[in-house]
Amino acid sequence: MSGTGDVEEFAELLRELKGRTNRSYAALAARSGVSGSALHRYCSGASVPGDYDVIARFGKVCGASGEELLELHRRWVLADAERKRDVSRAPAAVSVARAGAGASAVPAVPALPAVSRSETEAVPDAETGAGVLPEPGPGPEPEPGPEPEPEPGPEPEPGPGPEPESLAPAPEPAPAPPPWRRRPLVAVLALAVLTAGVAVALFIGKALMSSDGSDGSSDDRLLLSSRCPVVVSMGQSDACVHELQSLLARAGGELDIDGAFGPATQMRVVVFQLRTGLTANGSVDERTKRALYENGGKPLDTWTPERVTRRIREVFTEDPDRAVGIADCASYLDPLYTLPNANATRNWGVFQLYDGTLRKLGGSREQALDPDWNIRAAHRLWALTQDFSAWKACDRAYRAGSKEGKGAKETRGAKEAKGS
Repeated sequence: MSGTGDVEEFAELLRELKGRTNRSYAALAARSGVSGSALHRYCSGASVPGDYDVIARFGKVCGASGEELLELHRRWVLADAERKRDVSRAPAAVSVARAGAGASAVPAVPALPAVSRSETEAVPDAETGAGVLPEPGPGPEPEPGPEPEPEPGPEPEPGPGPEPESLAPAPEPAPAPPPWRRRPLVAVLALAVLTAGVAVALFIGKALMSSDGSDGSSDDRLLLSSRCPVVVSMGQSDACVHELQSLLARAGGELDIDGAFGPATQMRVVVFQLRTGLTANGSVDERTKRALYENGGKPLDTWTPERVTRRIREVFTEDPDRAVGIADCASYLDPLYTLPNANATRNWGVFQLYDGTLRKLGGSREQALDPDWNIRAAHRLWALTQDFSAWKACDRAYRAGSKEGKGAKETRGAKEAKGS
């Protein structure tokens, strides 16, 4: 894959994040849970990872801020879409090339001479009875002979011919209708024109009405008006997205209202759709728009990060600090945090439980968005092995950060002792 367009912009941001650390690919790979060669391909634009989770871990290891991680996610979505387009184009290009090669290999067929119908009529074959064409052969040439003289025909008898135009009587002009007959005709025409005008006005007015029967231009529901696209989705930046974010905030969602449809907005849309019984795909179609306007509750209400932290410590009594650190790495302690995967699955909630893991635990996506259920389910996973192997990447990052923090504390303590 050549690093062009969205793929190159994605790789450029990865290189920028790596440049801040002054670490090698191998060192960053060890902390991110990905091979060094794969990380080098991502940073060079040679390939795009199928899952964003790998890139999220890399960004966190590089010290990316929350805004930078959201931008990283936005660029990954665009780069992944470009990668999929390239993959879909490849088979089509191969088939077109093969078709062209096959066409060039077919020899040109010379034009056949014209034949008469008798030469193309099929005659039965003596052995099979099937119709076959006779083989063309030379025919007898006609002998030249004297041309026949034309026979004289009867002479036309004289008779009366048409009269000259000057002698024919001229037709009389039709008399004009009297005024008393012209007035009703004018009235009928005027009435027809007026009726047609009213019909056209009613048709145009109906066309301008929104699907709910209200005038789109005067309707205060901007998303349902003609000023917004049918589907509002990732990458859009305008007043329609600002309206969408305002409605999500009214529904209890915590997000910046900046008019830009990024990963944070898409996460809130997915959760809103899931909790209101809609298809959770992150794109705002007409059903989602109507649900946002008609929603009277707060389906996006959830726990604060402080409350999440307290509950994790209550459940993970064996190693509370480590559990909190892993949850912070996975979701920033946001109970409504969701991440898409390339295979149309998602990770959900505080500990980013994968769809497959939810099935094994007998849970659902709705339950995974309940912070208490999510934390207790994560503890059940921990109890299977008595460690955090289910979150290898975040555990590795936590341990690496703990070692660095411990080393910094020891260095600072030694300097203070030496100074004293």
